Amino acid sequence: MPVRPYSEKTWFSPKYVINELASGAVHRDAKNIKHLKEAWVCAVGLICRAKIEPDEWWIQIPKQDPPDVLAMRLVPTADGLGQQLSELKVEVFEINDHDSETVQASVERKLRGKDYSGMMVIGFVRRKGGFDHEEVASHLKDLKPMAGSVSLIVFEEQGNTNITFIQLFPEAVKFKADFGAFCKTTSQKDFIDMRRATRIVLEDSATTDLLTMVP
Repeated sequence: MPVRPYSEKTWFSPKYVINELASGAVHRDAKNIKHLKEAWVCAVGLICRAKIEPDEWWIQIPKQDPPDVLAMRLVPTADGLGQQLSELKVEVFEINDHDSETVQASVERKLRGKDYSGMMVIGFVRRKGGFDHEEVASHLKDLKPMAGSVSLIVFEEQGNTNITFIQLFPEAVKFKADFGAFCKTTSQKDFIDMRRATRIVLEDSATTDLLTMVP
C-alpha cells in the first residue's frame, strides 16, 4: 500500500486525527504516540469550540515544537473570490493523577513565565475529582496570562464520548460536546492539500494510501 510522506501542505480533519490515535494505539506506535495524543486533544478541543464558534477546522503536527499542534480554518477573501488560511497555534498539556497539586495550580504552573500570546492552550484533565472552574477562571483573569485562550477538556462521564469543555480564559464558558457523534455525522473530508495560498484542492477521502501525519 503506497505511503504518502509527511507534507506541510496537508491538513487533517478532527475526525481523521481522532481515528489516527486509535490506530496508533492499537499498533503500539510508541515513537509517535505523544504527538498523536497532543493532536487528539487539539481535535477534541476544536470540535467543542466549533459549537460556540462554528467553523470547519483542520489540523497539522508541525515539524518544530513549539507549538505542539497547528490548526487552521479557511476564511473567504474580501472580494469573495477565494479563501485564505487563518492559522492557530495550539499548546497542549495534561493534568493527571500523578500531580499532587490542585487543578488551579497545574494550570498556573503551565502558564507561569510563558508567552502563549495568540495561542490556544488546552489542558486534558485526567484526574478524578471535581474542581470549581469559575474559581479557577477568576484566578486566571487576575493573573492576566499571555495566552489567546486557556481551556480544559474533562471526561465527567464514563463509557461514552461526551466530554466537558471548559474555557477558563478570557471568559468562563462550560458545556458538553459529543465528539464521537461528530465523527459519525461530519461530512468533512479526511484531509485537504493546500497547493496554493488561495486555492484549495480537496483530495479523495476514500484513498487507500497511508497518510503520514507525524513528521
